[in-house]
Amino acid sequence: MFERIMTGLHAALIAAFAVLAIVAVMFGRGFELLAARNGMGAWWFLAVWLLLSVVVALLSDSIVRWKVGLGMMAASLIVMGVAGVMQGAPLGIEMAGALSVLAALLVFSANRLQARSLKKSSRPQATAATLPKAVDWSRRLSWWVLSICMIEAFRLSHLGVGDQQKAIGCIGMLIAFFVMLPGLSVSIWFPRIASGCWLLSAGLLALIAWKSVNLSSAAGAASVLLCAILLGFATRRDTDNSELPQ
Repeated sequence: MFERIMTGLHAALIAAFAVLAIVAVMFGRGFELLAARNGMGAWWFLAVWLLLSVVVALLSDSIVRWKVGLGMMAASLIVMGVAGVMQGAPLGIEMAGALSVLAALLVFSANRLQARSLKKSSRPQATAATLPKAVDWSRRLSWWVLSICMIEAFRLSHLGVGDQQKAIGCIGMLIAFFVMLPGLSVSIWFPRIASGCWLLSAGLLALIAWKSVNLSSAAGAASVLLCAILLGFATRRDTDNSELPQ
C-alpha cells in the first residue's frame, strides 16, 4: 500500500501544480494562490496534491495508475494553455502550443505503457513447493529508511529552528522523493541502478551533515549508505515482471 501511495504522489504532482496555475490564471488578482504574500497557496496545493494522489492510489493496477496520472497531467496542461489564451496572457498562444506538445508526449507515453508479455522458457520450471521463499530484507529495510527520511525531513522543514534547519528539511524531502524513491521503485528489476541512486543520496545527505553538523542528516546518510550496499548485492527475486512498463 505504501508503494501505491508513493506512486500516486509521483503521478499527481505535476497535475496539482497545473491545477493551481489554472486557478491563478482564471481568477487573477481575485484569487492569488501563487503570490508570495499569500500563505494559503501552499496549503491549497498540498490539499489538491493529496486528493489527486489518493484517487490514483485507489486504482489497483500499477499500469492503470501511471496511465491515469499521465492523463491528468496532459489534461491539466491543455486546460492551462487554453486558460492563458482566453485570458490574454503574454505569449499565451506560444505557451499553449508548447503545453499542447508536452501534453501530446504524455498521452503518447501513456498509450505506450503496457504489460510485459512473459516469454516461455525452455528450462524446466520449479514447482511451487521448491520455489525459494526467502524474505527480501534489503528492500523492506530500504522502504522503512525511506519513510523515516521523508518524515524527518518534513519535520525539519516545518518545525526546524532557524532557516538553516528548514532548508535542510526541504532539501532532504527533495532527495528522498526525487532520488531515493524512484531508485527503490525499480530495485526489483534494476538493483544496480537503485544502489547507485541511494549512493548518490547518501553522498548528498553526508554533504548536508558536514556543512550543517546535523546529527539526523548524518544518521540518515549512514542508513541510506547501508541500504545502498544491500541493494547493490541484492539478488533478483523470482517475481512476476508482467507489470513492468516497456
